[in-house]
Amino acid sequence: MNKVLKSRHIYINFMVIFSVIAASCGSEDQTVAADDTSYTVVEVDASLFATEEGNVSVTTVPCTLSDGTSTECLQITSQHIPTDHQMGPWCPATINDGPEEGGLWIDNGNVYNVDGAFIENLASFYNDDGWKMYDNDGNVFRFDTQIECERGADPNIEDEYMNFCAQCLPSWVNAQETYLIPIRPVIQKESTQLGDGPTLDQPGVNYGPLVRGLAFNGVRFDHPADLDIILSGYQIAPVDAAGGHINNRLGYHYHGDMGQSTRIQQPDDHSAMIGYALDGHGLYAQLDAEGNEPTDLDACRGHYDDTRGYHYHVMPLANNEFLDCFYGAYAE
Repeated sequence: MNKVLKSRHIYINFMVIFSVIAASCGSEDQTVAADDTSYTVVEVDASLFATEEGNVSVTTVPCTLSDGTSTECLQITSQHIPTDHQMGPWCPATINDGPEEGGLWIDNGNVYNVDGAFIENLASFYNDDGWKMYDNDGNVFRFDTQIECERGADPNIEDEYMNFCAQCLPSWVNAQETYLIPIRPVIQKESTQLGDGPTLDQPGVNYGPLVRGLAFNGVRFDHPADLDIILSGYQIAPVDAAGGHINNRLGYHYHGDMGQSTRIQQPDDHSAMIGYALDGHGLYAQLDAEGNEPTDLDACRGHYDDTRGYHYHVMPLANNEFLDCFYGAYAE
């Protein structure tokens, strides 16, 4: 897809954005010019989602946001099946396989090709003789059935599934999830820390959503993978070249943006748009057409321009994270 972003624009004064945006939600177009400066809020464009194949459906519903705003949301139901790229591979079959037969693994801010040699040398890589993910013939231990996927990918890893390269195949999972995204994003005075899942979240902290957003193909940009839990069971759970893998409950989901899902190129060489955050703000790639990251990102990796309004730029796959906070209200 190579569309130029088409959106309705609402103009508001950035100096008073935090105080007036809730009141302006019912307006089609509003200019507040207390300091003679107009600022743009870009609404979510439902037509950008790939609904043609039937894996994604989009409707408009009333919703209430986390700040109490009553508004309208896109209700997006997705089977998490990308139609714009292939899924996999994840785990090589033998220790002789090259990188084209495996996926990618994240460790300490680095990304590694999961080829046969990587599997063979895990004991050295982690300086732990407990690693041996292959048999005496060089065959890599992988999940071979749906049952193994369900049991072996559990956070409490059973002994019989230790030293497995964890991959679940698309045919084993029939997932469908529904998400709400406010059509008109509502920015907040303070950011909301996003949840990282029950094994990583700290007790007593009021977290926002686990899901960071959706790609245009309906696949979710997910919270960080708990690498410590995976490694504690002498497992790795590679992502494919698109930054995604499959679990037994959610199906396919992304842990990083690798440029393979649909991207909307920007005519001014700004980073390509890759989807929407759950607070309704646009999600854009980390780097622009010249390979540069914006230098003015806030704590949530967001910034403003007149064309795109407030929007986010995602982190690289090596961070095991897209965004860790929102500045917009989200549907509850």
